[in-house]
Amino acid sequence: MQKVVSLFSGLGGLDLGLEAAGWDCVYATDIDPRAVESLEANRGRRLADGRRFMGDAQIEVGDVRALRGEDVLSKSGQRRGAITLLAGGPPCQSWSSAGHQLGFDDPRGQLIKDYLRIASELDCRYLLFENVRGLITARGPDGVPGSALAWLREQLFARGWQTHVELFNAADYGVAQRRVRVVLVGYRTGDLPRLPEPTHDKREEDGRRPWVSLGACIGALSPLSDEEIIRPTGKLALDLEGIKPGSGVKSPGKSEATRPGGHWGYKQGAFVADPALPGRTVTANPQQDWVRDPRHGLRRLTPRECAALQSFPTDWIITGRRVDQYRLIGNAVPPRLAEAVGATLLASCEGEDRKVTWAAPTPLPERLQSAIDYTRREERRNGPSRREAPAKRRVLVRA
Repeated sequence: MQKVVSLFSGLGGLDLGLEAAGWDCVYATDIDPRAVESLEANRGRRLADGRRFMGDAQIEVGDVRALRGEDVLSKSGQRRGAITLLAGGPPCQSWSSAGHQLGFDDPRGQLIKDYLRIASELDCRYLLFENVRGLITARGPDGVPGSALAWLREQLFARGWQTHVELFNAADYGVAQRRVRVVLVGYRTGDLPRLPEPTHDKREEDGRRPWVSLGACIGALSPLSDEEIIRPTGKLALDLEGIKPGSGVKSPGKSEATRPGGHWGYKQGAFVADPALPGRTVTANPQQDWVRDPRHGLRRLTPRECAALQSFPTDWIITGRRVDQYRLIGNAVPPRLAEAVGATLLASCEGEDRKVTWAAPTPLPERLQSAIDYTRREERRNGPSRREAPAKRRVLVRA
């Protein structure tokens, strides 16, 4: 059975999906004690093939900056080169559009370097790296959009891994959530990976099944208790009163050179979900979307519902306070998406080698390179005015 080591394990979404696909996790770690508590609480759950989740895996609280490959090998009872897959995505906040996008200037952005170091120390055949869509256009040390991903791929290439990068929408794989994430697979010569084809589609084209809606997903759960219900209060309640499902309270527009009317969006925590569609991306904070519940009225999505939207089993144990639960759920990889990726990677391991040779990292898929090119053009057009606007606001405040 092919072995996997899991870094930044969190709530175990990636681990659960990989093990459901047939992988055997031998070591898992996270710096968050609540995450490790949750992993331990779910250890031993029976998988479809009769195996137990995490089986005899070593699970521990740890900081990857202090972790050494030889320690992982010793604790998991493996030798260097015997672990087929290193899986995990460093914290996404430094690249996320929901954060400040500080990239490598954020200490969390530097954790990518520890991922690279541990990958080399373990000498795994495959790497599986998951992160937010913002990593595609993220700026590296040179400040150029797209250079962070280019740096990462070049670093992996120098260590002997070619890379394939794709964007996946979890809704296309049966998850009741429109969650778009970057998946990077590193592979050795002769190990060209297979990646999964979508099984679901908004338009039900090519024989694919329809997207799973938010309404269908949370409607299948057991009834909510009074303690789970959160209703809006004060000004937010008034603001949301007339909002239709699928819309929200707009934030003020930001003035830009090519957008005189401003570049607006929806205020965080002020969006009413459309139950006919998969949910929007579940975030790692308590400001989740609202739903108009026929029984309870306007209320916020609960942790239990958010876990279901991520495709966790309905009885998955999540320890900690409500704020801890939202954080763990929002940071997780949807298990159903992880299973789809894990199944095709496992097939790649066990199939015939497809020999390839390369002298440089392979080109990105055209649609990803197009996104980078667009971001660079947009930066040239709007970057100066976007940076100028906050400066003007600061002057007005001082005046």
